[in-house]
Amino acid sequence: MRRRLIYLILVLLFLFLSSAGGVSAHRLHIHHQIGAIEIKAYYGGGTPCRDANVTIYDDEGNLYMEGVTDESGEFSFPPKIGVDEYRVVVESTHMVGHRGETTINMSSSGGGGAGAAGGAGEEMPLYVRIAAGLGYLLALGGAAAAYSGWKMKKRYGGG
Repeated sequence: MRRRLIYLILVLLFLFLSSAGGVSAHRLHIHHQIGAIEIKAYYGGGTPCRDANVTIYDDEGNLYMEGVTDESGEFSFPPKIGVDEYRVVVESTHMVGHRGETTINMSSSGGGGAGAAGGAGEEMPLYVRIAAGLGYLLALGGAAAAYSGWKMKKRYGGG
């Protein structure tokens, strides 16, 4: 009995530690403002995506501009008259494989939005992710305890 409890605790600890890091390691976010169009690229934890390659395409898919984000993960470019939509692609140079893409629609109101790889939209705040992770772990612990109780009841003939 004691051995199973230690095994259960170790399994739960392993699950907790393996899910604690890199919650959104491959997510790269892009925010933009309209005027001189300003783009801010950052990773899931809020760290700026500095020195990233930025490629901008117009609404016909033609290459409009290329550049690199600054130390704050920002890049700006002047809008082209007559172009209603831009596709912005940001590729990290420091963390290979991190790529974000968003579409900036000049004709829609609001203008500010976020895009992520796969169009995931805004990320959940950290406290919500932590609470969800803890709930997940508690559910796993409850399921393991119920299974363990069921096995003991079956083994010792408790009904």
